[in-house]
Amino acid sequence: MKAEQIVVRTTSEDFQEQLSAALKSIGKKGFDVVLDAILGGFFQPGYRAMNAGGRYIVYGAASMTPHKDSLGIRGWLKLGYQWLTRPKVDPLNLPSDNKSVMGFNLIHCLNDAENLIQLLEEVEAMGLPPPLVGSVYEFKDIVSALRTFQSGKTVGKVVIQTS
Repeated sequence: MKAEQIVVRTTSEDFQEQLSAALKSIGKKGFDVVLDAILGGFFQPGYRAMNAGGRYIVYGAASMTPHKDSLGIRGWLKLGYQWLTRPKVDPLNLPSDNKSVMGFNLIHCLNDAENLIQLLEEVEAMGLPPPLVGSVYEFKDIVSALRTFQSGKTVGKVVIQTS
């Protein structure tokens, strides 16, 4: 894999350039699928970088997650501003753009445990390499682990040990 193919989000301002460089390095014009757990300023660059027929899948909104235990008035105002300026898609443009935007909440997977177990077994059978573990926390340090995760500066998984 070339270094240009790896996109490590830094700021939403340079995200479009990062995506363009990654696509150019592999000789592609756009993405077929974009998975987004952040939203905010990262939505539009990802949406613009999709091919016709592409699917944009939202499964989180980390950009709107508070990073403190108590928001205070400034925090509530910031959250309100983020809500009012959140990314929007005009459904009337979707047919002419020939793109899809969809969302799901992973918590609903727990309602179908049998299917979830089958899907996990299928993924395990693929023999994929284990994910990179970036940091490990004991359960008693879960607040610190959450702060690390929310920082957006992690590389690899944040793991909580329960035993």
